[in-house]
Parts: sequence; C-alpha cells; structure tokens
Amino acid sequence: MLFVSTNLSSLTAQRMLSNLNTPFNQTFQRLASGYQINSAADDAAGLQISNRLTSQINGINQGIRNANDGISLSQIAEGALDEMTTAIQRMRTLVIQSRSGINSQQDRTALQNEIRQINKEITRIAETTSFAGIPLLDGRLNRDFLVGANAGENINVNLERDEGWTAEGLRLSEVVVDGSDGVNNPTQNGSPITPGYVIQAPFPAVLGTISGLEVRINGNEFRPMPDVVFSSTDPGVNAFNFAVAMQSTDISLVIAQGDNFSLGDQLFLLAGSIEFRISGVATDEATAQANRALISSLTGIPESFFGEQAYNLFPPEDEDSITQFNLKIIDEALSTIDSARAKLGATQNRFQATIRNLSNISENVSAARSRIRDTDYAKETAELTRLQILQQASTTVLSQANQRPQAALALLQ
Repeated sequence: MLFVSTNLSSLTAQRMLSNLNTPFNQTFQRLASGYQINSAADDAAGLQISNRLTSQINGINQGIRNANDGISLSQIAEGALDEMTTAIQRMRTLVIQSRSGINSQQDRTALQNEIRQINKEITRIAETTSFAGIPLLDGRLNRDFLVGANAGENINVNLERDEGWTAEGLRLSEVVVDGSDGVNNPTQNGSPITPGYVIQAPFPAVLGTISGLEVRINGNEFRPMPDVVFSSTDPGVNAFNFAVAMQSTDISLVIAQGDNFSLGDQLFLLAGSIEFRISGVATDEATAQANRALISSLTGIPESFFGEQAYNLFPPEDEDSITQFNLKIIDEALSTIDSARAKLGATQNRFQATIRNLSNISENVSAARSRIRDTDYAKETAELTRLQILQQASTTVLSQANQRPQAALALLQ
C-alpha cells in the first residue's frame, strides 16, 4: 500500500535513529571520563562495590604516608640518640684519660670542663630534638601511627622514660674526674660564706683530719671553700681542719665505691672515719661502739661524746673505685640509649615492612576496582564504530523512506 498522509517507513527509520542516541551518549561519556560506571543507572551494584574499594585504597594510601611519617620521626630520634652516644663515648674516653699518671690537677680540671660541656650538649639535644613540633626526647613520647584502612591498625613509637633523656636523667652529671665541684653558695645561719669567712660555733673537742675521703652531693664533691676558716668559740679548744653541719635529710653521701648514706642533723669528719648523728635510717651502717676507743685515742675526744647513735662508715677506696663508679654510670647510660636505638630501629623496619605490604594490597585492590569501574577502551571504541555504522545506515534509510510519498504523485500525473 502506498500512503501520502502517513509514512510508516519514515517513522520506523526515525525511531531506530533515535534509539541510537542513548548508547551513543553512554559510549561518548565512557570514553571521555575513562569510567564505565558514571552513575548508579550504569551499574548500581558495581557502583557500591567500586566505592568501597575506593575507600579501602584511599585509607591504605594514607596509611602508607602515615608509616613514612613514623619512619621520619624514628630516624630523627635515632639520629639524636646516635649523637648522644658519640658524646658519651667521648666522655668515657675522658674518664679513662683522667687516670693517666701524668695529669696534673689543672689537666683534670680541663677534662672535667669538657665533661661538663658534653653534659650540656646531651641535655640540649634531649630538650630540642623534635619532629613537626613534637618533642622526641623529653621522656614522654608515646605516639600511635594508623597504618591501615581501618581503626586499630596502629604502630606505636614509645620513648617514654621517667628520668628523661637529659644528662641528669642519664646520671651523667654525676661523673666527676677532678673533684673540683664543691659546695655552691654555702651559708651560715642565712649569711653567705665567702673566702676568708670565719665560722664560729661551739665544738666539744678538736677534730682530726681524714685523707682520701670524697663526700658527694648529687654526684658533686662536697668540701670546704678555699680560705674558709673554721674555729671553735669554746675556750681552750684549738682550731680544726674541716667540719660540716647539715640540717637536711635529703642529701646523699657517697664513699668511693658508690654506697649511698642518708645524712641527718650533724656530720663530723674524724681521723680515719666518719661519725655522725642521723634522723633517718642509713644503709651499709655499723655502730662505732667497737671503734670508739681507737677514735678517742686518735682524736682525743672522750668516748662519751659519741652518744648512742654514732656510726662508723667504710673508709674511702682508691681512685680506681672512683673511675669504676664513673664508668659504670657511663656504661649504663650507653646501654639505656642502645636499647632505645634498637627499639627505634626495629620500629623503622616494621614500618618498612608495613609499607611494602600496604603497597601490594593497594595495587591489587586498585586492579580489582579498575576491572569493575574503568572503561575498556578496546570494547568501547568497537561499540562506537558499530553505533556510527548503524547511524549512517539509519540516516540513509530515513532519507529513502522520506522519498516514498513522491511515488503517489507520479500516479496522479
């Protein structure tokens, strides 16, 4: 049949040509964006899966960056501890050098000055080492680094230490090789004691001297200032060499081998021994009952003077014991730092292993997401070619269908 008013062939060709618009637009969008899922209409389930994979990938990649931050922090802390180790090794060398028989007092003083400077530098390193404003060696470092896509996947960096990492915290300030650290700012009844100052106080007897004794307060040698004269106000009592009176129980007395004693109210230095009255309990103590007669014969002090709480402590050891004490402190500090460095090194290796694992996971998850979400250009270009051919064919058919009503005009001629 031949119609003029209704051209069914043209309508069919138009519909088919119109149907090509949607796949054309989808193909162009996929080729332009690189994704085959650009909306939930393209693939609802695929969109959800790809978004979950994207979250995992983003979390893993940030975890890798966090792990790198942890490595950087650990490297800075370990580097600072390495410098402290070098400084402490130098201090150890100086302690051994101080035992050379050719050293004069001035030489030992010079060695002590260098040790003080080393202590200051160790303290400075501990107080100033930081990463992104975070102090690393203040004894309070305890940080977690999230190195995964989910909560709880942490690596901890911990350098907590109650005493801190300063020279004082490592006890290095107690290292003394010249015995030049004396009492700082001494006073009598609140009045400053200066060179030439005469201290007058009643004493019951003349006190003898003791040689080779070291008394330390906080690791520093305790001895009278130069040119300070001690005298007794009691008639008939001669002057004496050295006497010390204390009003504190917070002082430690170190006898050569490093034993500690709590001091009480009074301390007297006697010939060949130390005798004092205490207000607390002391360690390594022995009553002086058996030695009173000997002390009395050496000093001329009556036995009744000592009272019932007199203690006779160990006599001082030689300088080898002092050196041993210094080296023990230094070796303990080195051991403490070595342990911290070992912990940091192990943590760095763990971060590195974590980064390698996360990189592998990120790669595989990205490949899985790509297979779901990304455009297959070979497939889409082939589809585009097919649609272009169909479009050309539909256009040609539509052009011919539009010519069919003209056949009816030929019948009217």
